[in-house]
Amino acid sequence: MTLDLFLTDNRTELIERTRAKVVSRSSGPAAAAELEHGVPLFLSQLTAALEEQGLGGTEESTRVSHAAHPAIGESAALHGVELLKFGFTIEQVVHDYGDVCQAVTELAEEHRVTLSIAEFHTLNRCLDNAIAGAVSAWSQERDRARADKADKAADAFTRDLSRLLDQATATFDVIREGTVAAGGATGSLLYRALVEMRALIDKRGGK
Repeated sequence: MTLDLFLTDNRTELIERTRAKVVSRSSGPAAAAELEHGVPLFLSQLTAALEEQGLGGTEESTRVSHAAHPAIGESAALHGVELLKFGFTIEQVVHDYGDVCQAVTELAEEHRVTLSIAEFHTLNRCLDNAIAGAVSAWSQERDRARADKADKAADAFTRDLSRLLDQATATFDVIREGTVAAGGATGSLLYRALVEMRALIDKRGGK
């Protein structure tokens, strides 16, 4: 069985498993809202990417299917902003997508469904893109919220540095845990955060 068919046939079970993982870390209406848009939509977009890749897809077809779905990052960005409004931390945003991946791999193993190399790469790339989009949007939205409360220029440095530090910490953690590879969108976000932090500090010091 191909992964796209597996996701379609087991969609309800995967959402329920992810819900259980989310609830174990959070509770109340926020936990329910966390799942309404992020998880089901990501599964739909992942399934669509796999369908476009086709049976026995090559590395090239994997790249094509992934490139055809920039909406994954865009939807994840909206989800990240939504989670911030409900009070979720940036670490919880990362775990939100990690839970989906874990639920997929656990259930696939139970059903003895083996992922092809191309399917595995597509799963990782879609997850990588989603995490990067959600983390970036979460930190930028929090930065804007803080800016609304403080006008002083002196606060801008602390605010910007805090945003970049949040991004760097969250992205490093997800790479260190092995959820995504360092060479993808999440790794690029980490690198940009480090470069921007260095630029901020240099500017602050008058260099």
